[in-house]
Parts: sequence; C-alpha cells; structure tokens
Amino acid sequence: MNNILESSLDASHVAVCVKDRNKRVLSQNDYCRELCGERCGERCETGCMELYAGDKTRQWKDWGSRVYRNSFLHGSFFDVTLLCSSDSIITFLQPLKERYEMALAYYREKGLTKRETEVVSLTIRGISNPEICNALSISKATLRTHLNNIYHKFRDLGEVPEFMPANRVARV
Repeated sequence: MNNILESSLDASHVAVCVKDRNKRVLSQNDYCRELCGERCGERCETGCMELYAGDKTRQWKDWGSRVYRNSFLHGSFFDVTLLCSSDSIITFLQPLKERYEMALAYYREKGLTKRETEVVSLTIRGISNPEICNALSISKATLRTHLNNIYHKFRDLGEVPEFMPANRVARV
C-alpha cells in the first residue's frame, strides 16, 4: 500500500508532510523537501502551518479535514489539504500551475476577448479585484463589466466557468 500511495503522489507531484500535534515534522516526501527543505525533526510554523494557525473557523482545531484552495505558498499556487487528528497533521500540497495553464486554454476556446482572458488569468490565481484593477490599469467598473461579460458568455453556453474560484461565481 505504501509504495502505491507514494508512487501515485510522486506521479501527481503532490507534496506530503506529516507532523505531530506539536507541528514537529515526522516525515516528508521528496517534493515536500524540494519546496520546504529538509524539516524532519523540526517544528514547522511556515507555509501550510500559517494557513492552519490562521484558520479561526473550525470548531475542533485538532480534528477533521480542511481545504485551502488557491493558496500562495513557496512562490507558487497550491490547493492545500490538511487532515488533522489529535495526534497528527498530514498536509497535501497540490500544485496548480498545470491546472492554470489548462484553465487558460479552456477559456481561450470559449471566445473570450484578449482583455477578458487577462482578467480570467488573474482571477483564477486568486488575485483580488483591486489588485487586478491595478495590474491592468482599469477601473472597478471596467473590471465588473469584464467579469459580467465572462459570466454571461458562459451562461449563454449553458456552462459554469468551472475554473473560477467558487466565491467569484457565487457573486454574480
């Protein structure tokens, strides 16, 4: 079982780290070591543990699973999953770079304008509206128009823009 799990995670390029309840690193796979450095035996307070420490929404801090989508860690974007028990914290970091490339290809095929594609490119990376306005030198109203045009194009196609963060799709 361990070999199958390890090879599957390696093939998917998923970083895995196991920590005890005191956040001391017990085990890391190769990709985790590449991202975080060799941390075995050390207490970890950075990266995924910052997400964990900052999460005030959980009734039972030391139990259950939680997912932090589109999280910027170690200079890139990841979906972060934490499996927590009273004894350990297991972290999975799934890199999103390839997914972003697939998402942009998907959106380009849907007939978006060049500017709409630029807006989508920033949006799927979790960039905030004010930051998008700044990056593209556009007003909030112009950004709103671009986003509405994108959503309307998908509605006309009978589709939901699946690569957009859920909080953005729910707004319109």
